[in-house]
Amino acid sequence: MDAANFPDSSDDRRDVTIEGHSYDGIQEFDNPMPAWWVWLFVACIAFAPIYVLGVHVFGYINTYEGDLIESEKDLQVIKDTYAAAHPAFVADPTTLTSYLGKPEAIAAGGILFAQQCKSCHGEQGQGIIGPNLTDKYWLHGESDVDLFNTISKGVLEKGMPPWEAMFSPEQRAQLIAFIRSIEGTNPPNAKAPQGKLYE
Repeated sequence: MDAANFPDSSDDRRDVTIEGHSYDGIQEFDNPMPAWWVWLFVACIAFAPIYVLGVHVFGYINTYEGDLIESEKDLQVIKDTYAAAHPAFVADPTTLTSYLGKPEAIAAGGILFAQQCKSCHGEQGQGIIGPNLTDKYWLHGESDVDLFNTISKGVLEKGMPPWEAMFSPEQRAQLIAFIRSIEGTNPPNAKAPQGKLYE
């Protein structure tokens, strides 16, 4: 196969064979690159010194490191703004006490209790597998913080799973509000006291 086998075009352009470049009957032609590719290549070469000067000398082009620093600053502003508008829940006595006695907190806690807790503690908190939650006896401390920690971390050796991954801090506080609301209700068939008596 050579250039003679290709018909002439109307403007008399031919493929020019490169001598000595024939392998297995396949020849290489010395055709020019497309104009758009050549000009793109020229533009890249022309832009290279502009880019180098812009990054390393005059600083009018940001580096990756600079962009990263600016992005981290912007992200920190977003985090700070969100934190200011949504303060983190602190499970201290003051915060937990603020949920007690509030009808909406008790109602929300009651729904959670019915969904996840009654199978072990009974529908009325009277105790089945888990202890009675209506008396004054407690196995792991009786303060609101103690209850919050017990709900959060669970009691694995007794079969109670940790609920911190399923319930938000506010939901755990609502559960405490419900549990406090049923203290002293003396439901029928209550489980025998367990743990330490707290007056």
